[in-house]
Amino acid sequence: MKIVSLFLIFFCLLSCSQKPDTPMVRVNENINSEFNLPSLDNKYISSEELKGKYLLVNFWATWCSPCVRELPSLNNLNNIFLENDDFVLIAINIGQDKAVVRKFIDEKTKVDFIVLLDEKMELSNWNVQAIPTTFLVDKNGKVLYKAEGEKAWDDPKFITFFNSFIEK
Repeated sequence: MKIVSLFLIFFCLLSCSQKPDTPMVRVNENINSEFNLPSLDNKYISSEELKGKYLLVNFWATWCSPCVRELPSLNNLNNIFLENDDFVLIAINIGQDKAVVRKFIDEKTKVDFIVLLDEKMELSNWNVQAIPTTFLVDKNGKVLYKAEGEKAWDDPKFITFFNSFIEK
């Protein structure tokens, strides 16, 4: 009987310690993914006008070292999917003045994707607890997956993961 009990405990511990099959964590809560924010070019972009596309939405700040370190991989990912009209990468800078973000992008890390500004941190509906935090949003505006912390977004596991949605 003790051997059976030990086996069951071992099996439970082993199954609990397994890594997820996906590079992002499934979101089970209903997150309101709406936004209407200015870009660095003073053009307002809303989630409504992007419906019908998969969105990768990254929340970041210039003072956040992990955020800054992952920007080149986000830019590489954007360039990989550049020709795909069903995928849009958006970085939302939180709590910083446009001039600070513009200077940072121009002088430190040039990017080819859309950078939006949430200067007053009004997007609390996304429930961002730490930065960087990145969400995958489906074509209907439903948040499917989330990743917290610095990631190598141009890693093949992410490319395969995103393709599994986009190519459906």
